Formats: sequence, C-alpha cells, structure tokens
Amino acid sequence: MTESELYSWLQRYEIQTPKHIRFGLNEEIDVDFFPAVLKVESSKVIHKSDVGGVVVGLHSNAELKEAKEMMIQSIASHGITLEERDGFIVSEMVMGDELYVGAVDDEIFDHVILFGKGGIYLELYKDIAYIDSEADEAEIIRAVKKTKFGKLFEGYRGSPHTLKEAVDVVKKVQKLLAENPQIIEFDLNPIKLTKRGLIAVDGRVKFRDKPKGPKSKRENRPLFLENRSVAIIGASTDESKVGYAIAKNAASFQGELYYVNPKGGELFGRPLFQNVEAIPGDVDMAVLVIPVSSVIPTIEKLVLKNLKNLVIITAGFKESGNEEDELKIAELAKKHNFNVIGPNCLGYYNAQSDLNLTFGSSNVHKGNLALISQSGAVLASLMDKAYSGNVGFSHLISAGNMVDLNFSEMVDMLVADPACEAISVYAEGIKNGKRFLRSIRRSHKKIYVFKTGKSEESKKAAFSHTGNLSGNYEMFKGLLEGVGVKMEDNIEALLFNPTYEVQKIAIITNAGGPATILTDYIIEKGKSLHALTKEEIERLDLAMPPHWSKNNPIDIIGDALPERYLKALEIVDEFEEIDLIYLLITPQFMTDALETVKLLKHKDWKHPVLPILLGGDMVEQAKQFCRSHKMQFFKTLQSATSFL
Repeated sequence: MTESELYSWLQRYEIQTPKHIRFGLNEEIDVDFFPAVLKVESSKVIHKSDVGGVVVGLHSNAELKEAKEMMIQSIASHGITLEERDGFIVSEMVMGDELYVGAVDDEIFDHVILFGKGGIYLELYKDIAYIDSEADEAEIIRAVKKTKFGKLFEGYRGSPHTLKEAVDVVKKVQKLLAENPQIIEFDLNPIKLTKRGLIAVDGRVKFRDKPKGPKSKRENRPLFLENRSVAIIGASTDESKVGYAIAKNAASFQGELYYVNPKGGELFGRPLFQNVEAIPGDVDMAVLVIPVSSVIPTIEKLVLKNLKNLVIITAGFKESGNEEDELKIAELAKKHNFNVIGPNCLGYYNAQSDLNLTFGSSNVHKGNLALISQSGAVLASLMDKAYSGNVGFSHLISAGNMVDLNFSEMVDMLVADPACEAISVYAEGIKNGKRFLRSIRRSHKKIYVFKTGKSEESKKAAFSHTGNLSGNYEMFKGLLEGVGVKMEDNIEALLFNPTYEVQKIAIITNAGGPATILTDYIIEKGKSLHALTKEEIERLDLAMPPHWSKNNPIDIIGDALPERYLKALEIVDEFEEIDLIYLLITPQFMTDALETVKLLKHKDWKHPVLPILLGGDMVEQAKQFCRSHKMQFFKTLQSATSFL
C-alpha cells in the first residue's frame, strides 16, 4: 500500500492525515501548502530515507521541483530506475509531539494495540501502552495513564490535550482492526499531536493472505468443582510413592472415594480395586498417578464410567517432547466431554468437600482464596508458606501443561463459585490470551497474577517445563493491568490478597531503622504514609514518651511495653485518613512480643492491623500465637509489603 493509498484508507476510519497530493513521475508539482515534505512512491523503494527518497522543509514549488530532480538522481545512484507507474507524494509538514500508534497480531493475544512515544525514541525509551483490541474506554485510559507520554493528555505544562483524544484514536484503530482481521502489523509512526488533534504522518500496514481461523472453544462442559465420586488410579501402599501421598490426603473426602491398584489389597480402610472396571459406580473425577504409557488406555476405560473430570499427575508429555500423547488426551476430552487439568501437575484441592487430591502438604487451612499455579513445585512451596502464615484456600489448581482447561476457563469456574472471593495465578505461559482477558473482564472478584518468563532465558526454561509459550512480558503485564489485574512482583504476594484497598498507611514501631526500610518498600509500591495532623500529634504527645518520633512512622521508642503499643494503637485506629496499620515489633531486651500481638485480640479494630515480627527466638512465641489464632503476620519487611 503506497502512502497516498494508506492516507485514503485511514481517512475511511476518520484517522486524520496531512494535506497531501500525489503526482505522477513526469507530472509537474504544484501545491499551495508549505512547509512541505516530498516523498517517492514506488514499490521498488522500501526504505525511502536510505536512498534519498524523502526531503523535508520545502517552502515553495520551485524548491519542490529542485528536490524532485535531486531525488530521482539519488535513487538512480542506488541502482533503482523509476518507471511511469511510480510517482511522488507531497504532504504538509506537520509540527507536534511525535507519538506512535500501531498494532500487532500476537500469537497469544491476537490483535494488540501499541500506543507510545514515537519517532526515533520508540525503541529507545519503549514508553508504550499495550491495549487490547477489545478494550473499553476505562481500559484505554488506564493503559495510557501508566505511561510517561500520557501526561501530554492530562495538562502537562499547560498542554491543551485531553485523554479523550487518546481514547478516540485508539477506538478508531480498534474499528480498523475489527474490519480487517487479516492485518498482521500496522503502525502510524509518527502520529503527530497537534492543535488539530492526532495526525498520522507516516505509516505502514501488512496483511496476511487470509484471516486466521477462530480458536476453538468447547461449550457445555461438565462442572469441574462439583464431584460426588472420585477415583485415584495408581493409589499405593508404598509410603514413598506419589500415589500413597494423594490417597492419604484424599482420605477425608466427603463423597465416594475409590482407590485403584493392580496389586489389590486395602488402603486406609478402603479396598484397592485392581482395575477401573471393578469400580462399583460412576466416576465424576479421576486422578491418574500411573506410567505415561498407561494413561490413554486408562482414560478410554474411565469414559465408560461417565467420567466428567480428570487430573493427570503423570509427567512425560509435551514438556519432554511427547506431544503426540498430549494431543490424543485433548481429542478424547473433546470427544467424550470431560475436563482435564494437567498432565504434569501437583493435583487439585477443594475445601468445600474436604477434597485434597495433591501430593503437596496435607496441612491446608480452609479460606476464600483460590490459587492456580502452572508449576507444581511452586504450588507445593506456596501451600507450605500459606499454612505457616495462616492463609486459607477455597481451591488449589495445579494447571500443569494445560492440555484442556486453561486459565480462562479456570477463572470462569472460580468466579461462579461463592466459596472463592479472590483468585491468584502463577503463570509461566498462557494460551488463548484474548479469551483470558474476556474472563477477567467478566470477573467481579479481584485477580492477582505473578508471571515468570520475563527474560529470554526464563522463557526457554518455562517452555521446557510446561510446554507453553511465554510471550512478551511487558505486553502481558500491560494487557492484564488494563483489565484490572494486580500484577505482583513477589511470588509470596499471591498468598495475601486483602479485599480492602490500601493507599495511606500508618506504622507503629519500636525501632526507627526497620521502619525507615519499611517506608521505602511502601513508597516503591506506589503507596504513601499518612502525614500526621497537628491534632493527631497532640493526642499522641499525651500518651507517648517526650522523645517519640513526632511523625509517621510512629516510633514509640525501643523500651515500649505492650501498654504503650496499646495506647498508640488505640489513638491511631481513630485516624480517618488511613487504610492500614503496620505493627512493627523488633526484639529488644524489654520487648514482650507475645503480649503485644495479643492486643490484636483485645477488641475489634476499625482498621486492618498487620503485625511484623522481626527476629528469631525472642518473637517465636508471638508467631506461634498468631498461627494458633489464625492471625495474619509477617516475618520480613519485604513480605509485609509484597501485596501492596
């Protein structure tokens, strides 16, 4: 598409272009707008500037004529002879800030719009907003506001431009993409921000021969979270086997539980059936802990038991080169309409039915947080941390290779379950990104995501681990933040996700140094410390020693006993302008950490109060008290701020 054709095409979508006129190779140039830019139009010239095919800053028709002759000579010196069908375009020279608007057809997210600082600075600064082609106005504004260039639309240094201008041009590109699904790449670079609005000065577009086919989606799936009968295929009496761990963890299941092992016998007071056929009833959910060669034959037997859900613990599929068997599993799932998580996964947990089908810890607190993890090892680690930190789960899903159920479908299921109030996701790579974004938009529950695979090296590791592509991290982050996901930079933050919003924080501490470090972590997270008012300082003055800090962090001095902590806490809890209180306790000779954390059970506090217990033996009893009373606490300053 030539530049003049591109301008005409853009105008159909109401995207502004400069004044311009196309002239034939031998046609006399005559325009009435200056300063002007002269460019060659020829399919033989790909990069105009490389062959002298662009001249800017021309102020008369005489200068245009002279520039044309010099341009023809320059192009000829590069071995290119212009023909009758070639020509020139003269356009007005547009002045304004250089921005960039483009789109790519991403392998994971399909069409994605990129909006950023343009010209030569695009690749240097990479100040880009990533916007889904289906994003609504709120998403577009959220994405633009996260950039530095976005301040141009918010009155920066008296700029007259508004966010509406940014939203309008993105919406026009969305329409363009919707009507041209065969676009592979599209960019307007630069698009100038002028008094007349955004004007596309230069651009290009690349089409594929035909649009991509739609990604298939299974409809009318059976419910995954509701199972009355469960069979563990590969349950074992050998305590060193995974099949033993899963069978033991599942023993408290409230429904029908069947163990299957060819050796027969008994396990945890239940018979070990020697094969699937011997199971006396239907099987809602089956767990496979068997050799990879036995997986497909076993599935074929399970479908005769009206199988609805399948958890494949077994490894040795796509992640190790065995893609053929993984594709066969997907075909069977679609043909017989059952759900699959895995293969190569840790398992599944549902608190409502006391169903622990993992070979992770048997110690799991019940709660309202659902956690999905692509890595079984990461999930096992987080389960252990959660138990010691009094974090409870409604559901745990080890996604593994995601041969069937993907993040989108898992989120949809969890959003529909009232037992789940928030969803955390550990992701290595995803499939069907557009569908994932749609699921998040539909969610009324908060979603938190930690994404690995940020570097090229970790992308390769993720692929070898789960067999999935990782994609561009900045694009992933930008698109998910656009739909309201909180992207975490610390994996432990997936465990503590408060339902309340936090912006202003108060710190009560018995040590200034750690409080200063905590303050830095808070500011780095984009949050702030509440600035004490004169009246608030006066109230604290009446209850604190004369040399307390007089500001926030509220340092009540190293000799603070529980009574002083209580007085400070009672006063600070009355502050209207705070969202959260950190109770920072460091182990000094006179510190009574145990009695101090007991204060949190003293009454119902108006604000959330989170204790931070720094140290070892001197605060161990306080930690044990928190665990036994299911109180959230933190052992490090970093972990205490990880969720902010």
